[in-house]
Amino acid sequence: MGVDAIIFDLDGTLTSFSLRILDAKREFVKRIREMGIDLGALDERKPAEIIITYLERFQGFPREYSRRILDECIEPYELEAAEVARLRDNGRAVLERLKSVGYRLGLASNNSRRCVEMILMRLGIRGFFDAIVSRDDAVRMKPHEEIVIRAVEHLKTLPRKAVYIGDSAVDVIAGKRAGAHVVAITGGADPRERLLESGADFIIDELDELLEVLKIIKQRPL
Repeated sequence: MGVDAIIFDLDGTLTSFSLRILDAKREFVKRIREMGIDLGALDERKPAEIIITYLERFQGFPREYSRRILDECIEPYELEAAEVARLRDNGRAVLERLKSVGYRLGLASNNSRRCVEMILMRLGIRGFFDAIVSRDDAVRMKPHEEIVIRAVEHLKTLPRKAVYIGDSAVDVIAGKRAGAHVVAITGGADPRERLLESGADFIIDELDELLEVLKIIKQRPL
């Protein structure tokens, strides 16, 4: 048995990184603090999931309400990024190659379903994917593993037979927690050093390098 599924993050991984995520999270944090809720040392530099979990566990703040506020703050920035998103170099060729040799392809993104679908349709790559999981399809976002696990399940495979590729420490952590092989790509949200620190199994600079990494993974015992 070998790897039979490849799961991608979207913004910064398949497409150029254009989401003003810090600005979006800054608005989210501001909204929460304006409600008189103490976030302690947490700020926009922390993943939104970490902030929401803190609010739920230590402030008794309903997760559903936090997520609704987050959506209101972040979706305008996601829509902005969706309008200018473009595929990374060789993106289409890599997807075509992966499909031609029989891999099932998935997408696991912290973006909203609306924005994910908008980007995929605008770039003409929606048809490549056998499974798509957005934050709207999960209770918890990355770095929690739920989104990646759901993608693995939709692809009817096992984590150890899946490769997850992302551009941030959040992606790497989620993929490792899910039990997948994790490939990090540079030029996105986090620098190479941060990706290494997060525990990526492989680091690549261009999407087409993924094809060589898959050959290496294929030779490893499961």
